[in-house]
Amino acid sequence: MAIRCLVVRGLVKEVEEDINKFLASAEVSVLHMAQSETGEYLSVTLLYDELSTGV
Repeated sequence: MAIRCLVVRGLVKEVEEDINKFLASAEVSVLHMAQSETGEYLSVTLLYDELSTGV
């Protein structure tokens, strides 16, 4: 298991789009998600494990 991290920061709509693009393009198992807000900006941190497609 190789745990990786993705951090996305921006306006809510931008963060939503970036996360959707990432999840659509990668086969991952999200282990943990955290978010914080500063003013109108949102930060989201995803800890994930890449799913292996082969044996």
